[in-house]
Amino acid sequence: MRVEIPTEHDSLRAWTEAIAAPTAAPAGGAAAALSAGLAAAAVEMVAGMTVGRERYAAAHERAAAARSRASRLREELLSLATRDAEAFAAFGRALALPRTTEAERAARETAKHAALRIGADLQLGLLGHATELAELAAELAERGLSSALGDAAAAAFLAAGAARSAYWAARANLQDLGENGAARRGPDEALALLERAEAAEWKVRQLLNERIR
Repeated sequence: MRVEIPTEHDSLRAWTEAIAAPTAAPAGGAAAALSAGLAAAAVEMVAGMTVGRERYAAAHERAAAARSRASRLREELLSLATRDAEAFAAFGRALALPRTTEAERAARETAKHAALRIGADLQLGLLGHATELAELAAELAERGLSSALGDAAAAAFLAAGAARSAYWAARANLQDLGENGAARRGPDEALALLERAEAAEWKVRQLLNERIR
């Protein structure tokens, strides 16, 4: 069964139907990118509402910056979802290549490794974006519109979840490549990003415990 890979211009329904199909792509990596894209949208919403309230004038500058950055990240994440799905479709095609001769086996391995490396690089990019969004959401949860705390929390939880998914997906791909490093980020930097995302998530949980009785 072959599924048409959606693009950043397709509907959420198209994406969920494509991910639900029993095919290798799109799959978890694209789902994580879409989750982070939804986190970005929620950050934009909370930041926009904060900017619209005079009572929060002290937070307007930071909220406006968060809104602008989240808007850019949202577009990048939708594109990343498509590129991740394409990378793993390419991996599936590589697995289907013939492997009768030595030359065929070498070509197949080269194609597999290229797809895995691209996939790892994309997931490491997602990790960076999701971490940034988790931190923006935590800042808005603390200083933004108080009635939108739950929305900021949703953004933080979605972003942190996407960061966890991306971290482990990248590690799995790199393990299949026989590498401990990464195309753009070393293992220590990747772990540090994940820890930042989870710290932001924990900060939001603490705020919820303090403000919701």
